[in-house]
Amino acid sequence: MPRLSHSRFDLEPGRRLGRYTIERPLGSGYEGEVYVVHERGTGIRRAAKVYYPHRDPHGKNAIAYARKLDALRHCPILLQYLHQENVTVHGTKVTVVVSELVEMQKLSEFLRQQGPLSAFEALHVLHVLAKGIAPIHARGEYHGDIHDDNVMIRRQGIGFEVKLLDFFDLGKPSRAKVYKDVLNLVMVFHSVVGGRERYAQQPRVVKEIIRGLKDSLILERFQTAGDIARHLETLTWDETMTRALAV
Repeated sequence: MPRLSHSRFDLEPGRRLGRYTIERPLGSGYEGEVYVVHERGTGIRRAAKVYYPHRDPHGKNAIAYARKLDALRHCPILLQYLHQENVTVHGTKVTVVVSELVEMQKLSEFLRQQGPLSAFEALHVLHVLAKGIAPIHARGEYHGDIHDDNVMIRRQGIGFEVKLLDFFDLGKPSRAKVYKDVLNLVMVFHSVVGGRERYAQQPRVVKEIIRGLKDSLILERFQTAGDIARHLETLTWDETMTRALAV
């Protein structure tokens, strides 16, 4: 059996992974690859993150990831941790963290298909994200890797349902890392409304959040995700704003 190279697993559908069988790849990152799997005994579908052994040779990152998910299990925006196991892939022992599967699209894929959202819809998406991340920040914790490939989304009625994938940095919490979450959250919002090409034509309510993507101006107003959520929840609606968001 070939040994794993220091690149990718690229596991094929139908391959066994411990008690699970792989259905399809879901995504990949610095630490490993995520697959949609089903439990052979029950047919229940899950998400399985398979860690690259050269990134996590002793399994410490996988353990920290599982513990962080468990500690934040009451935050519904996060995937719910289920269990961890060790399996052999290409002759190498690797760690697998199994969590709930969310049947959603990556935000990046969603935007490629749908195009930029209207300002009103984008504010809804930002509010769901900010409100979901707020209790993480309130606990003094942080996510560390908020971007449009780590946000899963689907339309739900007249709004949106959102989940966050991978934590990347599992180090000690700090104010600077919470600030990074805030800046990344605003960057995601910037992408949702169409990025640089559409920024000039955005209404004032959008520009007051994005603030030209200048870190100092953003952090002057928002220091946690909770600050963003409260800002959105206390917006004063006037005739000008109503007209601008109706476009």
